[in-house]
Amino acid sequence: MKQRKRPTAQGSSNGHESNNSNRNEQGPDSASAFSSSTAFHTSTSTSSSSSSSTTPASKTSVKSNTTTTTTTTRSKTGSNKADAKAGLKPAAVHSQTMLLELLLTVTRSSLVIVTPLVAGMILRVAPSMMEPIYGSIFIEEGFLEYSLASVIVGVVLAMIYTFLLNKRAASATAVPSTSSSPSATATNVGSTLLTAEDRLAAEATAAGLRKDAGLRKGIVVSLDLCGLVLASAFLTTHVMFKHSGEFGPWRGPHLTQFVLAYPLLALLGFANTLACVLRSYERVHIRTWISCVLIQAGAILGLTLVVFQMAPQGQNCPRVYSSAILVVVISSLHKLLAFIHGEVAIPDERLESSRRKPQTASSRASLAMSFIPLILVLALTAQNVTRNPQCQASVVKAHNPVNGNYTILARNESVTGWISVVDENISRRNDLHIRVMRAGHSLIGGMYAETGDSIFGSFYMPEAVRLIKNREKGHQETVLQIGLGVGIASGSLIQHGLLVDVVEIDPAVVDYATEFFDWPAPHEKFIQDGRQFIKSAPEGKYDYVIHDVFTGGGVPPSLFSLEALHDIQRIMRPDGVLALNMVGSEHPIKAQALNSVRRTLHTAFKHVVAFKESPDDDDAYQNIVFFAAQFPIEFDQYEPPPFPTQEEMDFWMKQHQQGGHNGHALRPSDMRDWILSSFQDWPLKTPYDPTKGELILDRNNTLNGMQRLGAEDHWHAMRSLLPLDFWINY
Repeated sequence: MKQRKRPTAQGSSNGHESNNSNRNEQGPDSASAFSSSTAFHTSTSTSSSSSSSTTPASKTSVKSNTTTTTTTTRSKTGSNKADAKAGLKPAAVHSQTMLLELLLTVTRSSLVIVTPLVAGMILRVAPSMMEPIYGSIFIEEGFLEYSLASVIVGVVLAMIYTFLLNKRAASATAVPSTSSSPSATATNVGSTLLTAEDRLAAEATAAGLRKDAGLRKGIVVSLDLCGLVLASAFLTTHVMFKHSGEFGPWRGPHLTQFVLAYPLLALLGFANTLACVLRSYERVHIRTWISCVLIQAGAILGLTLVVFQMAPQGQNCPRVYSSAILVVVISSLHKLLAFIHGEVAIPDERLESSRRKPQTASSRASLAMSFIPLILVLALTAQNVTRNPQCQASVVKAHNPVNGNYTILARNESVTGWISVVDENISRRNDLHIRVMRAGHSLIGGMYAETGDSIFGSFYMPEAVRLIKNREKGHQETVLQIGLGVGIASGSLIQHGLLVDVVEIDPAVVDYATEFFDWPAPHEKFIQDGRQFIKSAPEGKYDYVIHDVFTGGGVPPSLFSLEALHDIQRIMRPDGVLALNMVGSEHPIKAQALNSVRRTLHTAFKHVVAFKESPDDDDAYQNIVFFAAQFPIEFDQYEPPPFPTQEEMDFWMKQHQQGGHNGHALRPSDMRDWILSSFQDWPLKTPYDPTKGELILDRNNTLNGMQRLGAEDHWHAMRSLLPLDFWINY
């Protein structure tokens, strides 16, 4: 009777082992990398009892184990029958329970939270960090494709890493033990076989622990590297920006992303793949494991898209550094949990005795050393927040060196990116200094400090809408300007007594135009997206619409679609006129965007004429202004205003000396007079051909891709106008 009670008592004491056998009873296709630790404990206890007994006792123990197994099987059958009577499916309940346990481990659940926050942030921030150096067209060209490829590279590297861990563990298990015990050689055949099984089980458990440690190390190291990549982002990208002239606008953004977004996404893919690998103590059905992988991947992808859409705007530096700190803090918590519990998993009594490591002086020293990445990230964050000029909210001393050629008067990381106002300290243009407003890698306006003339003559051309014949002019004329710039066009129209409403998406542009470019107050100003405004504006309100939204090497395609032009036509009077500015070239290879805009304008309006900003080479990349209406367009001859009196000139000079508004927008301008008197002599040389170009529609708007070649010309033009030092200092 004693021999029959021993196995039963052993079975009752190993309740967790019986529970594990219940959980793992799903068929021969169960997915498990190594034997569980509880199996090792059971084998050891059985071995100790068997080695001290005789052969008959061993036979009796085997019979007792057989009896226990039969009893356990019967109990399982009974519980399954009870579940069936209750309407439950034991296999499904079991699979859902194990799936929940897999998903709720500390490693997997933390990565499901951290990965979307970091990935969604970097997909939004990384291109915008390139915009001040490379413009708005090239920064997203192929970026998503390269980002996806980076994630795939990380997944593949993680699979190779896991394969090497498994191979190493298998080779360590296959090495035969050379040690022999006299007691083992003296026992019978049955006892010898049992001792060999115990040794193999111990070796398999040790190999599983080594694999688990390798997976844990791979995850925390990849998270630490993510934090360091983010914390050093503004330093490494600034070094790459210094070589932007050598890289060019096509290769430059991608080469720079190889020190920012691409390695970061590869590391996240690496860490998440390792997290999906089963640990040695996780013995689940293959379908449960696949479900875990699919749920984790789907959750990360969905949450990444949510984060990407929720934070389209904002300052880059705080988002990058907060993400860096978050990642290394999570990594440090993993290390601390591993130090305490021996494995990054939800505390489980099944793991306490086999996974917890002794806390020695060397292990404490190793734990302290593992926090070095956290210290480095915090140090880099503090250094960049306090000393890096690109991460300051306003102008600091580092922006304006003593012997610099340019002085930044104001700067702001606004809703459309970096907006700054810069004065030229040197005179290279007939002893005239310039003041410009910079938006990314383009100049959205500027004027000569001494005369108040615009540095871009095309900004005066929209004023020619007043010269169009065949219009009723016996009422107060109203104007809508979409896109402010520095206020040259609207200021000229205000000078002539027109009521001007201005729609500008970026509040910093409005503030700087008023403060630094003497833009007079309009009738009304709206800080919102131009496309949204024209959808909701009253019908038939405006006599003229000035459309000038070029920046960063291109134009926003949504404001050039046929639907957008129909909205503009709706808010104009029947005899209203649209003046639309774009930058393009008549060169056959580069004229695709120009031809598409012409075709779309001719579709929306019955009469369209276009003029270049200068009589230069026809193939040159330059401003082109279209005038569109529902009636034939003819212009009256421009008559320059009378020259100001000496009293008026003294008044403007006095304001200039006192540092107040110079009245540039209200002063007569030689540049304006020349442009308005001569622009009719500079029409497009290429006749309109309705078979050339695409019709730009909201549902299939490809204008952004058509602007690539022209954007490259614009990028090189900006670099020839102003040197590298100007562009990398923002």
